[in-house]
Amino acid sequence: ELYSEGQRLQHEGRLEDAKERYLEVLRLEANHADAIHCLGNIDARQGRLEDAERLIRRALALEPLKATFVNSLGNLMKAAGRLDEAASLYGQAVQLQPGFVTAQSNLGDVLLRQGHLDEAVEACLKALELDPNHAGSYNNLGRALNNQRRYAEAVSAFRRAVLIRPDYAVGYNHLGHALRAQGEVEEAIEAFEHAVSLDPELAVAHQNLGATRMATGLVDEGIEAYERARELRPSHLPTLVNLGIAYHTAGRFKLAGESYRRAIELAPEDPEPWLNLGLVLNEQRRSEEAETAFREALARAPGRADIYAELAALYEETNQLDALEGAIRDGLEAAPDHPRLNLEAAKADRRAGNVDEAIARLARFDVAAMDSRLAEQFHYQLGYLYDRAGDPESAWPHLVEANRIAGETPRARKARPARFLRLLDNLHGFYSKASVDDWTAAPPSDQAPPVFMLGFPRSGTTLLDLVLDGHPGVTTLEEKMTTLPLLQALQHMEGSYPASLAKLDDDAIRRLRALYFETQQEFLVEDADGRVVVDKMPIRTVQVGMLSRIFPDARFIFSLRHPCDVVLSNFMQHYMVTDAFANFFTLANSATIYDKVMSLWQLYLEKLPVGHHIVRYEDLIGDLEGVSRGVLDFLGVEWDPAVLDYAARAKSRGRINTNSYHQVTETLYTRSRDRWRAYAPHFEPLMDRLGSHIDYFGYER
Repeated sequence: ELYSEGQRLQHEGRLEDAKERYLEVLRLEANHADAIHCLGNIDARQGRLEDAERLIRRALALEPLKATFVNSLGNLMKAAGRLDEAASLYGQAVQLQPGFVTAQSNLGDVLLRQGHLDEAVEACLKALELDPNHAGSYNNLGRALNNQRRYAEAVSAFRRAVLIRPDYAVGYNHLGHALRAQGEVEEAIEAFEHAVSLDPELAVAHQNLGATRMATGLVDEGIEAYERARELRPSHLPTLVNLGIAYHTAGRFKLAGESYRRAIELAPEDPEPWLNLGLVLNEQRRSEEAETAFREALARAPGRADIYAELAALYEETNQLDALEGAIRDGLEAAPDHPRLNLEAAKADRRAGNVDEAIARLARFDVAAMDSRLAEQFHYQLGYLYDRAGDPESAWPHLVEANRIAGETPRARKARPARFLRLLDNLHGFYSKASVDDWTAAPPSDQAPPVFMLGFPRSGTTLLDLVLDGHPGVTTLEEKMTTLPLLQALQHMEGSYPASLAKLDDDAIRRLRALYFETQQEFLVEDADGRVVVDKMPIRTVQVGMLSRIFPDARFIFSLRHPCDVVLSNFMQHYMVTDAFANFFTLANSATIYDKVMSLWQLYLEKLPVGHHIVRYEDLIGDLEGVSRGVLDFLGVEWDPAVLDYAARAKSRGRINTNSYHQVTETLYTRSRDRWRAYAPHFEPLMDRLGSHIDYFGYER
C-alpha cells in the first residue's frame, strides 16, 4: 500500500512526498527493488545523477533481469553522454522484454544521437509495430527522418506524434523544425508558438521561434522570443549570440554588444562572439575597439577568411591602406576563393585604379547563389566598378538589383520613407502660410553665431569639410546629431513642431540656444578655443527654418551640385537606412526627395533672412583655392594654405563617417561631373521634378 501510494504521488509530480513513502517501504523491507528503483528515478529527475545511478544499480543487483531497471540505467548513461553503454542497455531491455516499447523507442533515440540514422529509423519503426500509438516513437522517428533530410516524412511523423498527444510540446517544437526545413515558415512559427503555449518553460522552442521569426523579417517579435529563451537559460551561449544578432539587426547596438560580451564571459575562447562584437563596434564607428575584437576572434580561429574579410573592410573604411593590404594578402592565402574577402580585395583594387582587375575578380562569382546581404554588396560594388570603367549599361542593372535587395532588409522594411516626405510637406505647408514677420523677434545672443554646412547628401560636403578642417582657426563637426535635442524640445511645446516655432518667447529661445551649444560641446573632441565650429550635416537643410528662428544670425554654407548628379549619386550609395535615406532605393524616389528638400530650401530663402554662402561642387574641384578663399572670407577667417592638403588630412583622420570616405583620399578628379548624362534615358521621366531645380541653380539640362 505504501509503494502504491508512492507511485501515485510520483505520477502527480509530488516527488518529495513520494520519496517519503518509498523510504517507509524500505524501512519495512530493505531490499524492495521497485522502491529503490523509484527512488533512483526521483534522484535523476532532481539532477542527482550519481545517487540515481547508485540506487538503480542496487535495484538491478537485486533483480538483474527486470527490463524497466535496465531501461532506467540506460537513461542515466544517455544523460551522462555515455551513448554506447546506453545503446547496449536499451538493447538488453528489449531482449528481456520484447514488447517493451519505451526501451525500443529509447534505443531509436540513442542511435539517432550516435548518428546511426538508418538504424534509428528501424528501431523507431519496430517500436511502432509494438504500439502504433506511441507518440515518443513517432517523435524519434521524425527526428531521424529530419536528419536524413526526408522532411515531408518527418513532418508526417511529428504530426502523428502531436495528434496522439495534443499536449506534446517537444513534438510541436520538432514539427516546427521540419516545417521550417521544408520552407513552410508560417506553419513552423505556428508550431513553435503552440509548443511554448503548452510549455512556457521550453527554452529551445522559444529560441527556435525567435530564429524563425527573424527569418521572416519579424525582428521585434524574434527579439521577444530570444529574450524569453535567455530568461530561461541565461548562460546558454547560442541564445546569447542569436539574441545579439537580433539586436544588431534591429539597430539596437548597445544591447547587441552587451549580449556578445556576456557570451564572451561564458566562452572566452569561442571566436564567434568576438567576431560579432567587432561587427557591432564597427557599425558604431568605434574602429579601434572593433579591430581589437576582430583580432581576438582571429587569435582563436587563425586563418578564418570571414574574419580577415571583416578586418579588411574595417581597414578600407578607415583608410589604413597598408593594414588593408596585409589583411587581404593573409586572408586570400588561407582562402583564395572566399567571396567576401575577394569583395574587399576588389575595393582595394578600385582604390588603386585597377578597375578591370577588380571586375574580373568579382565577375567569377555566382552572385545569385549568395545570401542576400553579400549579394547586395557584390551588386553595389560591381555597379561602382562598371560605372568607373565607363560602362553604364553594365553598371545600371547591378545598381538596380543592389537597391532592390537593400530595400528588402529588416531595417529597410522598418523604415518609414513616406514619414520623412510628409515632414517635408508639412514644413512646406507651414512656411508657405506663416506670417513670419509677425513672430516675436529673437533676443540678441551673447555667443558667436553657429555655422552650419548643409545642402543635400552627395553634394561635396565631405570634401569641403576636410578643406575647412585644415585651417587652424576652424573646427568641423562631421554629421553629429547636434540639433536633435532642439527638435525633441520643440515637439513637446505648444502646437508641436513646427507650429511651436511661431510661439517661442525670449526665454524659450535662450533655452534652445543653450541646449544646442551644450550638445555641440559634447561632440567636440577638444575645446574649440575660439575657433569657428562648422556643424556639417547635408540633410539638415530641412531644418533651416528652425535654425533661423532660434539663431537669426546663423551662417549657412550651402553645398550645391548638378541636381541630376546628386540624384544619381544617392541612388548609387549603400546607406545606413533611416526614414530619409530609405527614399534612395529607386532613382524616381531619389528625385522626389531631392525635389521636396530643394523646394523647401528655396521657400526658406524667400520667407526668411538666411545668411548663406553657396559652394558649387563643380567649382570646388575646378578651383579649390579660389572657392576655399571665398568660404573662409564668409566665415571671417584669414587664408591659410594648409586647407589645400585635404587628401593627407583624410588619411590621417582615419574613419570618415560618410560614403565619400574613399574618394576624398584621392587627388581631385572630374569624372563625377555630369556623370548623369551617361544615364540620361533613365532621367527623362524625372525632368518634370528636377528641371525647375536645374534651371533655378543655373545648371544645364
